[in-house]
Amino acid sequence: MGEYTNYPDYNDCPDYHDHYDHKHDYCTYDMIEAEMMSMHDPLCQEIMHHVRMVCDRHDDPWRCPCPTREMVERWCDEVLYSWSPSWYSAEAETQQFGRRPLRSLVLALLIFELLRRRRRLYR
Repeated sequence: MGEYTNYPDYNDCPDYHDHYDHKHDYCTYDMIEAEMMSMHDPLCQEIMHHVRMVCDRHDDPWRCPCPTREMVERWCDEVLYSWSPSWYSAEAETQQFGRRPLRSLVLALLIFELLRRRRRLYR
């Protein structure tokens, strides 16, 4: 078995101390989440807006703790349809890449949001 005694020592990490803001000595989950979400690429932030709208419309973690794959696929389609920038074309994406990486990104963001919404309920 591997030894897990080599934890990172933040005292030896200059980036941590140079960028650590002491006003956050007391952090809530919401503060941490907002700070980390601001690190998303602008495209992800744009898509997340649509992901959250679709989740607000359809998701109910109390009645349906684990949506089916079909539900998540349908919600992904809805996000892509509601977002649909002028430059996006599913056919062009498939021809160019042989698959649909943007759809995969939306699915990942959707699953991330669904898990985030359940984190406090089921912990």
